[in-house]
Amino acid sequence: MGLLRLIATVALVWFVFRWLDRVFGGTRTQSRNRTRTTARGPRSDSNHQASKPKDDGLGDYVDFEEVDEA
Repeated sequence: MGLLRLIATVALVWFVFRWLDRVFGGTRTQSRNRTRTTARGPRSDSNHQASKPKDDGLGDYVDFEEVDEA
């Protein structure tokens, strides 16, 4: 019974910590990103858009050769 209580307590503490980190850690990260974006400001002197890498959802083609093991 004592081991089950210990496991339940550890799991509860872990979930509470993750929830608190998500609540308070996420706002800190978002505010940092927001201040960086506003400090830089949008580039009005160029119409260049950031090029995104092509992602068509397919992996790389791998060609292999079967080897006969005798």
